[in-house]
Amino acid sequence: MKNGFTLVTSSRYSKMKRMTFNPLEVPNYGLQEAVRFLHIPSSTLHYWLRPSVGLVSPAGAARNQLSFKNLVECYVLEGLRVIHGVRVSAIRKAVDYLQTNFRSRHPLADYELKTDGRHVFFFHQGVNLDATMQGQMGLSGILDSYLRRIERDFRKQHWVLYPFIRLEQMRSKEERPRIVSINPNVCFGMPVLAGTRITTAVLASRFLGGDSLPRLARSYDRPESEIAEAISWETGKESIAA
Repeated sequence: MKNGFTLVTSSRYSKMKRMTFNPLEVPNYGLQEAVRFLHIPSSTLHYWLRPSVGLVSPAGAARNQLSFKNLVECYVLEGLRVIHGVRVSAIRKAVDYLQTNFRSRHPLADYELKTDGRHVFFFHQGVNLDATMQGQMGLSGILDSYLRRIERDFRKQHWVLYPFIRLEQMRSKEERPRIVSINPNVCFGMPVLAGTRITTAVLASRFLGGDSLPRLARSYDRPESEIAEAISWETGKESIAA
């Protein structure tokens, strides 16, 4: 304390800054990036982000500025709606219930949700509850390979999303390889080859600049198939020829 003011050292300031900064909430993604990353039509995303619809609340001031949590919400929403056939009205009831009773701003991201194809369930204090039916106790729904591609460590704020490379993989019940990952704590949340800090954007840039798949594979010590899949996903092309 000096002259009535509290001195804050640089190390303490840095610690305070880290405590208030949440990489999960930074509006780091544009709408078109979400469309490309998640294989969701632009018109569908626009609809979900409308304040009147009440399904996803964008992190940025504009509706086209999304955070990592927003990406997860849209990913889960697409899985519930398209993969499992849950009606949007049932999902909205679940979202309203979780927002009202658990003060969750991002319920589709903050909970590991399951479904039976009609209702949305969540786990709370050792009990499976039906969020669609206002928290009634119920049987747990299924958690398939689609929803299992989200890893959450709430204590460490360590979240990872493993998007599907191709649209048809989303509907498969088989576990698909996790080639690309999106982690808000790695490379500012940009997509990377899973387990590395090699962004898919860099791979695509080098490939389009003339580097062959074998050369890229040798450069990064990764299989050619993974490099090709990552470039395909980044560029939106179905296949990449060496």
